[in-house]
Amino acid sequence: MNFASRAIIAAAALGLAAGPGSAAAQEAGGPASVNLRTEGVGEPIVVVGDLDLEEKRVREAVRDIAMRGRRIDEPLMRYQDPLCVAVLGFGEVLGERIAERIRMQARAVGAELAEPGCAPNATVVMVDRPKVLIDRFRKERPDLFSPTALRQIRAGLNRGDPAIHWFVAERRNLYGDEMENFAGVGGLGAPGIAGELLFQRDARFASKIEIPFSIARTGSVVVFDAFKLENVHLDQVADYAVMRILGHPQPQAALGEDQPETILNLFRMDPLEASQGLTLMDLAYLRGLYAMKPNDSSTRLESFTIDAYRDLAALGCEETGSCESERDPG
Repeated sequence: MNFASRAIIAAAALGLAAGPGSAAAQEAGGPASVNLRTEGVGEPIVVVGDLDLEEKRVREAVRDIAMRGRRIDEPLMRYQDPLCVAVLGFGEVLGERIAERIRMQARAVGAELAEPGCAPNATVVMVDRPKVLIDRFRKERPDLFSPTALRQIRAGLNRGDPAIHWFVAERRNLYGDEMENFAGVGGLGAPGIAGELLFQRDARFASKIEIPFSIARTGSVVVFDAFKLENVHLDQVADYAVMRILGHPQPQAALGEDQPETILNLFRMDPLEASQGLTLMDLAYLRGLYAMKPNDSSTRLESFTIDAYRDLAALGCEETGSCESERDPG
């Protein structure tokens, strides 16, 4: 893990791990009492979704989640290194349940997991004053926040979003391996002079259809507002974090009533009526993303997601015995 990722995790731990009676915890808004639902935690995951969803609707849903107008000469950002998640502010028992749920979903979508005792490269935090904690991050490590990230964080805080999220990423070679002199910052890695020359050299001799670099996410933070999780289930918290950590949805990504269900709608409706976890659409999006090569064009996401949706739907109908209807092979 690079220095930036370690620093962002250390910053998260600084506000909460010092203990509830410490000045650091009080300043950051440490663990708070919240009415999270926990019934059924640990039971088998039940995935909801339309098994006969048309490919056109899957394609439209992907575009609404992952942003339209992606460029053919740019790859998508995702984790290239094994995922290691830390959960803070929920207490030891609930925190570990959330972490295990995230690991389980990551495994299900094809993301690689780090060994026990790993150094975290993703953090999920619950505090009662998110702005205080984030401001402290910014003061101590301003280099971990890109201008884009700061704009999105500021907009989310102004809206009063229940969850604020941002990431650290860096440019790597086409195989997803680290490149010397490429430095990650808060947002997208900005290559140094030597790294830029190396990139230009690679680009010069690359094939016309092969992108000569990839984009690796090296750190993610999701900060939940403890006072805005009323009636939210522990599994919903974990799976919402999964989408924000492993995927790269638009900041306010959501799907309409006539579109497939998604956990991204969690805070746009009553949590009791929202999806209770990752949906078929969510799983297909993440599986599609992690089935792609590190340097695959971002415009191929729809095709990979459709393939993943088809596979998941086939598995689902076999398990439920509802395979009578024929799907349009497209």
